[in-house]
Amino acid sequence: MQEPEDRIASIVYEVGEMIHRRLGPGLYESVYRDILAYELRKRGLSVEVEVPVPLVWDELRFDRTYAADIVVDGLVVVEVKAVAEQHPIHKAQALTHTRLLNKRLGLVANFGLLLFKQGFQRAANGMPQ
Repeated sequence: MQEPEDRIASIVYEVGEMIHRRLGPGLYESVYRDILAYELRKRGLSVEVEVPVPLVWDELRFDRTYAADIVVDGLVVVEVKAVAEQHPIHKAQALTHTRLLNKRLGLVANFGLLLFKQGFQRAANGMPQ
């Protein structure tokens, strides 16, 4: 049986691919983020945008260390990029944000490459890659 995170990841990929085919690379990250969120909502998913990522270190609490681009159905963190080069740090950042939000799966959706599939990565936190 498919995990709910995997189902969401499949939908995010399909929607991201559709957006990339229609628009191509070269737009601002915020444009791709907002269209992706819109299209995911159209498919009946719950979508939060710019979700604060808190951090607790001993007795120190940082309420907003970063804002996750998108959280889908409260389960999957999606980091949207629009850069011409994919770097390992993108996946590492997605994994850090996924861990800090106590989720099991993060995704990198980079719309800046020629092919969307080249910029789509899973950052698993307790799930298979």
